[in-house]
This record gives sequence, structure tokens and C-alpha cells, in this order.
Amino acid sequence: MKNLRFLVSVLLLCCAASMSFGDSMFFDAPNGAGTNPANWTEPTAWMDWNGSGNSFNRVPTASDNVFMLTWSGDPADDICILNSSATVNGLWIGYWGCAATLNIEDGANLDITGQANIGYNGNAVVNQNGGAFTANSIRMGYDTSVATYNMNAGQLTSRPYGGFVVGTGSAGFADGSSTTFNQTGGTITTTGYAVGKAGTTGIHNMTGGSITGLEYGGDFQIGAIGNRLTGSIRSEFNLGDAVGTGTIQMDDSSSLYIDHRNSMLRGWGIFNLGGAGTSAARIFNSGVVKADGYGIDRDLDLSQFNHVEIYDDENLNTGTNGWYAENHGRLLLPSIAVASGNGSYNWGEDYSADATYLVNSFRVAFTGASAGNLDAALLADDRSDVAAHDGLAFLAVWQMDQLAFANADIIFRFDDTKAAALGIDESALNVYKLVNGAWAALPGTLDSLNNKLTISTDSLGTFAIGGVIPEPTTIVILGIGAALLRRKRSS
Repeated sequence: MKNLRFLVSVLLLCCAASMSFGDSMFFDAPNGAGTNPANWTEPTAWMDWNGSGNSFNRVPTASDNVFMLTWSGDPADDICILNSSATVNGLWIGYWGCAATLNIEDGANLDITGQANIGYNGNAVVNQNGGAFTANSIRMGYDTSVATYNMNAGQLTSRPYGGFVVGTGSAGFADGSSTTFNQTGGTITTTGYAVGKAGTTGIHNMTGGSITGLEYGGDFQIGAIGNRLTGSIRSEFNLGDAVGTGTIQMDDSSSLYIDHRNSMLRGWGIFNLGGAGTSAARIFNSGVVKADGYGIDRDLDLSQFNHVEIYDDENLNTGTNGWYAENHGRLLLPSIAVASGNGSYNWGEDYSADATYLVNSFRVAFTGASAGNLDAALLADDRSDVAAHDGLAFLAVWQMDQLAFANADIIFRFDDTKAAALGIDESALNVYKLVNGAWAALPGTLDSLNNKLTISTDSLGTFAIGGVIPEPTTIVILGIGAALLRRKRSS
């Protein structure tokens, strides 16, 4: 009886939420006369809670708002299978503490003339194995909901300017919703994309398929962009795995944003904006970008963007936000135009900044440069194109194409967290340059407060920051010393 009262209360809320539209129709097979799972076209699975509490004995039409839910909270207890065409005004899957699953099969064509909500203070699962799912806008994960979308094939389309959000958030405040989008195939078409907005956990795992249609004003956003009050709990866009990756196609004016709070782009593949040198789009990175090759020499290619900026200069990084390459990965960023004469330029940092903040960025000051382009990449030290460095542990490796100049001072922002993990004291770090196939230590200046190393050089090439791998006994002694120092400070 308690569960029944709860369900009735939920359904009354549903009616209130959609009272200005057509009928509110509730797919609730376990509590109706339908079976579980049930087909969308099974009339007895649709309940009339607008007044009578009886079965509608019809399927929804274009003027209806559809709610899929069961009070149990388990999406497997209420499964709807769609393998035909259907048009409705609005869609809510998993609403107000309830749960449901929608399976979109090959041959299906689901058209939502309003907004589609997947997980709205409830638990929702969508499995798309083909067909087409279209809505004015698509929102996943709102207000303590748990939502999962598994896209294996088909089309998922948000109409122009509606947008697609994985982890919606609740009016810009923390709501704790958790949303996962797993894409192994199919095509997402949207003018704007966002994952993990304010107060949410949003994760998109893309190992196949494509995202297309992104354009200026919609952009590609990772994290709580624009919200100064609340960041995401966790926001990740994971592109690729050990087997394959996805395709991302953007307009040449559509930018990539990564928030400074718990936000990360990781993997390998290419952000395609129509070709190198044609884009006006920018990378606004204040978070973490990791090129991960998953054991094979692979690239995370962001080179088609125009340049790098920090979108929120009130939150300059002093921690672990920045650029990384691991597991045979290589990170490619936009080419930097160098003017003749003297000038300073930033790689991986805001083009207008006068210092570096993001981990593994660098700033170079040229003297007597010839006009040209500064092209550089960040490499994982286990790649096949990184020379052997036996006895040396590297924090990062940069590969810079040659450019004519008289002298260059390069300031590297090194990874102090990795140095500590390797047991290398910062005072023992060096910048190494690959000379005739061997790594040569260069004289440099250490700024331990800001985690920077500065060197001078008369040519570019391949550089690395690292140090001699400590003996195990040395690491133990350092650990004991640190423990004693902590004890002394606390006494």
C-alpha cells in the first residue's frame, strides 16, 4: 500500500508537470495489464492516470506527453521496446524516484517534438541498437538521477539549437546526478554538446560512431562551463580505447571548452574542423587533457583549432590541471605563428598570458627569429619514437620542429606530482635534449615554487624533463625523512 501511495503521488506530479499539454500517458507495464518487457505498440501497457487510473487502451499520439516509470526504482522492472515509428510531444524516462528502460531497435523512428528527458530525479536506461531518436533537445541526468545510454547503432539527433547534455544539473546547483553515455557506434547530431554540468557526474565513453553538427554558440563543453558557483563532481569525455575510437566533426568556428573543476578529455582520435589552418575555433582549457594511446603509438589530435586560451582567468592552475601524454599517446596542439625578430610565445597556454600555469605547457622567448611556425607535440616516454633513456625517468617529452633563430629561452612548467610519485627530488630535475641519439642534460634554472625549469638553446628538437631513477633504498630513506619531518612539524 505504501508503494502504491508513492506511485500515485509521483503520477500526480507528472500530470502537474504536463497539464498544459495533451494527455499524460504512463508506460508502466508491471502495474498495468501489459507484460514486461512490453512493446511501445501494446495499448495495455499505457496507463491513464489523468483521472480514472485505468488503461488508456491506446498508444500515445503526437499531442501526448509520455512518462516511463515504475515505482520499484529498478529500470529492468519496466522495459519498453520500440521497433516502429512513434511521435509524441515530450518524453520523461525514469521520473521522480521511479525507473524505466527504453530499447530502441533497428527500424524504430522516435520523434519528440519537445524535449526528451532521460533520468529526471529517477533511474533511466536507454539501449539504442539502430533506428532514429530525434528531439528538440536531449537532457540526461537531472536532480539525483542515475541515467545510462548505450548507443550501438542508429541516429540520435537534437534539432538545431536544442543541444545534447550528458549530466544536466539542477538550475546550476549541485544535484548529485550520475550519467554515463557509452557510444560504440551510431551518429549523434547536435549543434551543441555538454558533459558533466554543475553538480553532476557526467561521463561519455566513445569508442566508435561519430558526433557531428557542432557549431559556433553550441560548442563542445566538458564540465560546468560558465557556472562560477558549482563545478562538476566528475566530468569526462573518453575518446577511444585499446580497440577503436570515434569521429568528432565540428564547424570551423565551434570551440572546445574544458572546465577547471574535475573535468577531463582523454584518449586518442581527431577533432576534425575541416583541416589544419582553416579554423577560427579555440581550445579553452583550464582542466585536464590526456593523450592516451592504450598501448599503441596513437595521437590525440587537436591541431585544427586556431589557438589555446584559458576561459576563466580567475582560476589559473597551480595544481594538476594541464596537458598529459601516457600509454604511447601523443598530444598535438595548434601550430603557433612566429613573427620575425624577438618575441615570446606559449604552447599549451593562453596565447596572451605572460607566464605558464598548466602542467606541461611551455613558454619560449625567441631572439632573432625568422618568420615561421612553431609546431610541437607532447609525447609519452614509452612511445617507439622516443629514444631510449635507460636510467632516466622522464616526467614529459616535447618534440619541437626546427625553426630558425639566434637564441631561445624556454620555460617548461613541469609535473611536480609525477616527480614526487617517481621519488625524484625537484632539485635533481634536469632538462634533457636529444643530441645525436643520446640524451644530454642542459644547464637550467629551477623555480621550485612555480614548478618551472628554464633553459637556453640555439636550436629546437626533442626535450624532456626528468632525473636519474633513485635506488629503492634512497626512496625508502626519503620516505622516512618526510615522515620524521611531518612528525617534527606536528609536535
